[in-house]
Amino acid sequence: MIEPTRVREQLHALPEIPLPDALWRRVDAKRRQKLQRRKLGAGIATLALAAVMAAPLLAPMFAGAGRTPGERIAARPSMQHDAQAELRALDHALQAAYDRGASDAEIAPMWVARDALLVGLQSGNSAFRRNRI
Repeated sequence: MIEPTRVREQLHALPEIPLPDALWRRVDAKRRQKLQRRKLGAGIATLALAAVMAAPLLAPMFAGAGRTPGERIAARPSMQHDAQAELRALDHALQAAYDRGASDAEIAPMWVARDALLVGLQSGNSAFRRNRI
């Protein structure tokens, strides 16, 4: 029977076979293409994620696109009132979660939603002020 260590020694003793330059160029070109596709995919995924995250924040801005400026200003207080009610509901839910000892995994999404709602309220208030002036 042939011992595996002896076979390895014999294989390591063999000289390296020189590979053609054309082969290395093809391998390098394929590696670069794969890397470029991976970067492109990551960029597209990042843009898609940014669009999904920005959609709720930009929706109020485009909601009144077909309205006149007067109609938009009249509609703002009700949208702001709804956001205030939603903010209060989130605050109550957060307090209840803390009271019952909820895990961080359960509480973290509520904080993210609350922060996004606050950003929407602040941007809505600044847009409302700009429309009034």
